[in-house]
Amino acid sequence: MAEKKEQVKPLAPTSHRIGINKHDDFPVEFTSRRRRKYIKCCGCSVAVSLILVVTVLILMLTVLHVKDPLLKLNAVNIDGVDSLSGDPSSRNLTLVADVSLKNPNAASFKFENTTTYVYYGDSLVGEGRTPAGRVGARRSIRVSVLVDVMVDKIVEVESFKSDLSKGVLGISTNTRMSGKVKITGVSKKSVVVEMNCTMNVNVNVNRQVIEDRKCRTSILI
Repeated sequence: MAEKKEQVKPLAPTSHRIGINKHDDFPVEFTSRRRRKYIKCCGCSVAVSLILVVTVLILMLTVLHVKDPLLKLNAVNIDGVDSLSGDPSSRNLTLVADVSLKNPNAASFKFENTTTYVYYGDSLVGEGRTPAGRVGARRSIRVSVLVDVMVDKIVEVESFKSDLSKGVLGISTNTRMSGKVKITGVSKKSVVVEMNCTMNVNVNVNRQVIEDRKCRTSILI
C-alpha cells in the first residue's frame, strides 16, 4: 500500500496590515498655517498685556495719584486796632483771615477741625477754630477764619511800647489742617497741611493796613 503523502496545507494568508511610516509629517502648508496662528495669538496676548500695564501706570500717575491740597491766605483784616491805644482790658481784637483751600485730586478731601494761632513776638495772643468740612474733587473753597486776639497778652510783650510808637506791630499766624483723600478705595492718603504767615499791622487809628504779608505752606507726613 502506497504510503500516503502527507499533505501540507498552505498557511492561511496573513491579514492585511497597513504600514504607518512614523517619519511621515503633516503637510507643510498645514504646519505653517498653525505656526502663523500661534504667533498671532501670542502677539495679541503680549499686546493686550502691555496695554493693561501702561493703562494702570497712567492711572496711578494721574487719576489715582494723591496730590497735596493747597492752602492760600487771600486777605487779612483786624477789627479793634484802636483799642491798643486805650485800656487793654476793655476790648479784644478780632482777626479775620480769608483762606482758600484747593483740592487737586480726583476725589474729595475731608478735613478735620482746624486751629489757627496768632503770635506777637514769641507770645501766643490768639486762637481760632474752623469747623470740619469737605472739598469736592478738583474744587476750591474759601473759608473765613475768625481769631480772637487778646489785647492784654499783646501789651505784656516787652517790645509792645516801642512797636506802638512806630505804628507797626509784627504778628505771625500758624494754621494746621489735617484730612484724608481716598480714591475709589484703591489709593488713600492722610495729609497735614501747615501754613505759616508773617505780616506787619499798621496800628494808626485813622486806617488799618496789613503790610509785608508773606506765607509759606508745607506738607507734614
